[in-house]
Amino acid sequence: MIMTRATALLALFALKAAAQYYPYVEYSGTTFFDGWDFYGAIDNTTWGNVTYVDSADATAESLAFVNAAGNAIIKVDNSSTVLSDGIQYRKSVRLTSQAHFEVGSLFVIDALHMPYGCSVWPSIWLNGILEEGQVWPAAGEIDLIEAINLFDHNQMALHSYAGCVQPANVTQIGKALIKNCNDTTSSGCTVAETKQNSYGPGFNQANGGAFGLQFDIAGIFMWFWPRLEIPASVTHATSTSTMNISDWGIPSAAYPAAGCNITEFFPAQELIVDITLCGLWAGFPSIYAQDCPGQCFATNIAGNGSNYAEAYFEIPAIRTYTLANLSISAAPQTTGAAAGSPSGTGTAAADQTGAPPSAGVSLRLTRSGISGVLGAALAGMLLLLL
Repeated sequence: MIMTRATALLALFALKAAAQYYPYVEYSGTTFFDGWDFYGAIDNTTWGNVTYVDSADATAESLAFVNAAGNAIIKVDNSSTVLSDGIQYRKSVRLTSQAHFEVGSLFVIDALHMPYGCSVWPSIWLNGILEEGQVWPAAGEIDLIEAINLFDHNQMALHSYAGCVQPANVTQIGKALIKNCNDTTSSGCTVAETKQNSYGPGFNQANGGAFGLQFDIAGIFMWFWPRLEIPASVTHATSTSTMNISDWGIPSAAYPAAGCNITEFFPAQELIVDITLCGLWAGFPSIYAQDCPGQCFATNIAGNGSNYAEAYFEIPAIRTYTLANLSISAAPQTTGAAAGSPSGTGTAAADQTGAPPSAGVSLRLTRSGISGVLGAALAGMLLLLL
């Protein structure tokens, strides 16, 4: 029997709905900052003009705290004076999860406010855990939330070694910009969000929204929902409830396994939240000049910092799930980097000399037979769509 594209899509969504995800690690409320390592060093990955503070300084200088509403605030220093000589950098925050996330993971991020402004480069992303001797992007990178300067939309991407691409004619809402995940410009295979208010003032004025990421053997899929369009499965979720994504709809970005062997290119990942300034994307002269006046450092970072009043995340919760029914208490695992020391090795232009984590214990997920069958079926169904 020949399956039409419409029939295949219906079957695909039916199979995806059959997957049930179990709660893994939740970051919310007064304990939001438990289970993270603070970078505690200069930005040596995107070469932004920031010094990422350690946990003690983040607390003392109110750069990472839980506000009266119970939401996490992660921000750039907007009160200190930075000299224009370029010797001193502005302080910011980079968090790296102590938990590791294998294929078979699901992420939901609820955000009320996103950092934006000239020179500002925020991101929430997954970075692959490198083995000894490897350099970025050997373990892959998954960018769920990333934008710069005065962008009015979010941009999603994968980074990998050669051999991983986004197939043609994928079913997604966003606009594909680059299909090769090993793109030589280091942009990766990128998709621009086409829904309104996914970043910048529009996002903040609309009371934010939610983002979803499915990291599965069948592919990597990303969603954005404005506040009034967040699916019931997400709005009704609790710290102990399972998650079924049957009401998530068509993803904003789709990277099916038909174009990229997920288990080959994306081993265990760490979750990272950061805000850098200028650097190799936001501060690249020709890119910066498209939206912003003057020079990235001299016009923005130097001075009293008052122009960074909007450079902060406000996040009620980040919830993560797995296909395996794991004990939540067993989930957090150290990354091998002490709190306050650098624990990651790269985004678009990684520090190729950075040492990989050496003492971390990655929690390997063992999925049930049914989920393995589900993944294989999804992969086959996706092939029919191409």
